[in-house]
Amino acid sequence: MDFILKKMEFRGNISARLGQCTAYANDILKTARTTQAMIDKIIKLKNESLKYGLTVNTNKTKYLKCSRRQDKLRPINIENKDTEQVKSLK
Repeated sequence: MDFILKKMEFRGNISARLGQCTAYANDILKTARTTQAMIDKIIKLKNESLKYGLTVNTNKTKYLKCSRRQDKLRPINIENKDTEQVKSLK
């Protein structure tokens, strides 16, 4: 998995409009500035992983939106599958 993440260049700094990635065992935390950037990165990770015989468990994939506004929880659609939004703790 480390090889795949390095190949995808998930690095950078969220303040510089680049995403960050943290991985431990089989869990991955990916940050992005926009919903579309997140969707693109998840699809890219899924496709790259398939090349090496690995799969992304879309049933366990969730996202957290960090915002000052109290928006209603809404799933996002990634390749015709709804991805659950989780509530942040305050």
